Amino acid sequence: MTWLRRLWTWGSSLVVGVFVVGYLSTLLLHNTFRLFEDSPSNWLQSRTTKVMSATATTQRWNMFAPNVGTLSYSPIVVIVFKDGSRVSMHSIVEPDLPGWEGKSPIPNEVEGAQRLYDWRFHFGDGRIRKFESNAANSARAWGMLRTYYTRWRANRWIEAHPGRKKDIQRIELWRAAIRHPGYGGELRCDWVELMPLYPYADDEWPVPIDPIFPLYRN
Repeated sequence: MTWLRRLWTWGSSLVVGVFVVGYLSTLLLHNTFRLFEDSPSNWLQSRTTKVMSATATTQRWNMFAPNVGTLSYSPIVVIVFKDGSRVSMHSIVEPDLPGWEGKSPIPNEVEGAQRLYDWRFHFGDGRIRKFESNAANSARAWGMLRTYYTRWRANRWIEAHPGRKKDIQRIELWRAAIRHPGYGGELRCDWVELMPLYPYADDEWPVPIDPIFPLYRN
């Protein structure tokens, strides 16, 4: 029985060892081939794919997380003055409006004082990026957060330019839909749109509420 036990031990170890080495080799080859647009060996790649499928170890991105999206929204606070001029405060987190040719509050050629990047995103405080993502969310549940974000950005500008507060007609919130590269696409701005706000429910709204602006909701 001793020889049988030894045979079982050595035999099982050999089988496991061969499987581990074979599987690691298959995994290495499979992932290496995926680095190339044109696989050096379609035959070998198809065999490695079958091995991984047979062992139920095919590695896909959705094993770890949902598919990476290619569309993001960036909030833009726009201060409109009584003479019709505007100041736009765009987040530095997102790019300008690449490829955008339509009418918008922040055309790409506007620079300097007319376009303010007064927030610098840094990895030490990712909460502001989450704040801006929620502020650009069109769902009704985020309505008050959009309003608070707009007031916060506007107040920062007003604090820096107190003499112009009396000239403000209203404060708007826009969002830009930025399409990021992926799946063969190119970086571009798909659209910009106005977002509804709820200043009537905000006791700290910094300027008189424009009663005829249709995106101010009760």
